[in-house]
Amino acid sequence: MIIRDRLSNVYSLKNRLLGNCFTIKDKIDFHYEFDIRGMEALIKCDYLPLINEAIDEFRKYNKYVNVFYNEDRSFYKAYDEIHTFKLPINIIQPSKIFIANSSFDSISKYLEDKEVYLPVTILNDEYVLLDGHARLYAKYNEDFKMVNVYLDDSYPILDDLVYMAKEQNITKINNLNVLSDEEYKEYLEFINSLKEI
Repeated sequence: MIIRDRLSNVYSLKNRLLGNCFTIKDKIDFHYEFDIRGMEALIKCDYLPLINEAIDEFRKYNKYVNVFYNEDRSFYKAYDEIHTFKLPINIIQPSKIFIANSSFDSISKYLEDKEVYLPVTILNDEYVLLDGHARLYAKYNEDFKMVNVYLDDSYPILDDLVYMAKEQNITKINNLNVLSDEEYKEYLEFINSLKEI
């Protein structure tokens, strides 16, 4: 089993917060951290034989990253480049209602003046954000007007999540509610329970 790991202290705080760390759980845990630099990533890991599985999982959230390097900076693997384009931040429909306050504060610090690339899909003629709500919120608060995006596939409960967001008048990223860590953890548990239905 592979998980997107935001808790393990094995990883750097920056990459945990940005969602770039993955743990493969077997008889023991194997750790894979991706340090993104533009459209490339440096891989730090403790077990090479499962590196391709970790890259596949990482690319579910970061398909725009197309070149990977080993920790010693030697080339490891490349994928075809995907098309990215810019969208005005205020036309992107969130698929979440909340973000965690600590995530937003920390992510803001790590993203300052850096370009981000976020996955969107088109749903009912709207661009809907699939992942990276705290990153988009940080860019909005830095007075960015445009953000880099790329088209990605939807997932089964997206319609329901967007419906819930609109029911709460969350139609733009600045409408998101910022919660304490404990409140946000409860929200995530609720969302994960929906995915299991």
